Amino acid sequence: MALTELDQETREDGAVKPTEASLEVTVSAESSASSEQVLAAARDFSAHRVQIWPNVEAKRLEVHERGDSWAEVTEGTMVLGVFWERCRYEWSATVIESTVFKPGSSWQLQATPRSGGGSVVKTTVVRVYRNGSKGMFARAVNHLGGRRLFSWFLRSALAAIEKTPKADAAINPQTPTP
Repeated sequence: MALTELDQETREDGAVKPTEASLEVTVSAESSASSEQVLAAARDFSAHRVQIWPNVEAKRLEVHERGDSWAEVTEGTMVLGVFWERCRYEWSATVIESTVFKPGSSWQLQATPRSGGGSVVKTTVVRVYRNGSKGMFARAVNHLGGRRLFSWFLRSALAAIEKTPKADAAINPQTPTP
């Protein structure tokens, strides 16, 4: 796992230039699910998504547009009010707008086959926080517990994927594939 504060810029006079509050977190885990199952779950924007990803609520999941290799989706949950983000998935996600994060924040998931079966899954989250109470709250929580929090999200999602029958793990027919 890696947790790093993104670089600050310096001015010509050597002083540190104030930058946006940001964070980059990378976590990984092993799973008995195949890499295909993990990636199919990441690309599935059906109602089943809320059973896999602990930070998505059904009433806050909306697919705006889809293409052959992309989707634009709003997802959210209730934390100190509604936290939501509209992302463009190309099979990573880039924030377009959010109540918490600034555009350009991102989420990337990689799953590679593991010898003997299953997969090794890595996710990298880059967050640039909005000013205001929700952004400040998310920044504090992510900085204090970022690795643990994102590791828990990943492990929870993988546990749910592992419980999904293989027949249901196929990519949702209405979900674009790369």
